This record gives sequence, structure tokens and C-alpha cells, in this order.
Amino acid sequence: MKLTQSEKKDSLVLHAGGTDMLRITPNGFYVRGIKVPADDKEALAVYNSFKQWLTWAQLQRSHE
Repeated sequence: MKLTQSEKKDSLVLHAGGTDMLRITPNGFYVRGIKVPADDKEALAVYNSFKQWLTWAQLQRSHE
């Protein structure tokens, strides 16, 4: 599985075999292209937390 940032700066996407498996945006979550029910505040909170974790993980890798 590969994680990339979408062409839209506010989307994080996990790909498997060229297919979007998980897309995380401030507006919602998408699993295999289908939006998962979540309110706006929940989607934004998870997006921000995930982005912070990715930043932390990258910084940790830089110090190894």
C-alpha cells in the first residue's frame, strides 16, 4: 500500500494497485471511493490528527 498526497493539497490517499483504498479529507472519508458517514467536525479532527502523525513519523525517520 502506498500513501500519497492528492493533487488537492487537503487530501491524503492510500493506494493499493493503483486504486484509491482510503481517502482522508477535511470534508470526509472515502473507502474505495464511497463516502463514509461522519459529521464535519469528526472528519476535520481525524484529518488534522492523521496529518500531524504523518509529520511526526517523517521527522522520526529523519533522525534514524
